[in-house]
Amino acid sequence: MTDRKTSDAKLRSAGALIHAQLSEKRYSHTIRVVETAEVLASLHGLDGDRIRLSALLHDAAREVEKDELLRLAGEWNLPVGEPELESPMLLHGPVAAEIAKRELGIEDEEVLEALRVHTTGAPEMGPVALAVFVADAIEPGRDYPSVERLRELAEQDLYETAAEALKRDIAHNEERGRETHPASREALRWLANQS
Repeated sequence: MTDRKTSDAKLRSAGALIHAQLSEKRYSHTIRVVETAEVLASLHGLDGDRIRLSALLHDAAREVEKDELLRLAGEWNLPVGEPELESPMLLHGPVAAEIAKRELGIEDEEVLEALRVHTTGAPEMGPVALAVFVADAIEPGRDYPSVERLRELAEQDLYETAAEALKRDIAHNEERGRETHPASREALRWLANQS
């Protein structure tokens, strides 16, 4: 990332920001994602500082009201398509990236990408984004039928884990009659070629 002093200062600022903005439940989830992401970084030889910062900020805008997410997206010229109009909460990642940039001065594109795509995934996402996406799906508070398999798989292969998580999300959406974000389908196609 940068030097230790700068990295520690950014982590402290990010921690203060999310502690002030998130409910206790969401904050606890965030800390579990951070801890899970740190383990993944260690297992896969990834940049722990970038991953820690990304995981810490991934849900910075998760409790922003839907109308406010749409307003901020418009004000900040963020892409808003039909999926985001139907489900504005999909904007919490891109809005979190803008908050990180505007309020904390974070310019590291790997960190910003991880924030933007942690919900839907994206084709060609980098290793930091991949680790945060997977950590968010498998943190210890998650409880769904295939989560244990994903946790085991994450120790070996983040690409395969992300693909399995996306397949599960797509199937879950189809069962409920919901559309899947196009970025998720594109990410799945891309991931299928990475293994």
